[in-house]
Amino acid sequence: MSDTTNTAGRNPAAEAPEVHLTGKQVLNMQPQQVHALYKLRVDVFVNEQRASFAEIDDTDIDPGTHQLLAYVHPGSGPDYPWGLPDPGSPLRLVGTLRVFGPPEEQHIGRLCVHPDFRGFGIASKLVDDALEVIRGRAAALDPNVQKTVVKIEAQTYLMPFYKSYGFEATDEPFMAEGIEHQEMHLTLD
Repeated sequence: MSDTTNTAGRNPAAEAPEVHLTGKQVLNMQPQQVHALYKLRVDVFVNEQRASFAEIDDTDIDPGTHQLLAYVHPGSGPDYPWGLPDPGSPLRLVGTLRVFGPPEEQHIGRLCVHPDFRGFGIASKLVDDALEVIRGRAAALDPNVQKTVVKIEAQTYLMPFYKSYGFEATDEPFMAEGIEHQEMHLTLD
């Protein structure tokens, strides 16, 4: 889900929050971080988009899956412009995605940004970092070949966002969880 689609609920005059990105494996996260990760994804994919599917899957726990996490500092004072912190953390998780798969064929999935934080470029920052993670993983490939294909299953309304990174549509659109998707690929040398 792009962060450019919905700015409802935020003050248009609000200054953009300072975003802090980090990446971890679920096995290396504190329980509160895992809770915040799953809560954000369930809020966006299951509650907001009304998709009925098992949001928590075996891909998350795989040691090769890298979770990228976007945090902001909650505001101070009576307004709390960026909301309240997550349990057990001074920061609030506002966006995430995951990278998984072998170096030659990697996947980006579960990109989401909290509705109150769309329009601040958080999705773009997450994808930029994901592509850097993927390039790092591709460095393990034969230097003569050193190509990796990045695959995504994009919701079709987000195709222009992914095309801006060079992703190209493959095959035909398909329905997943009642939402039209399009497989897209990007080859990185």
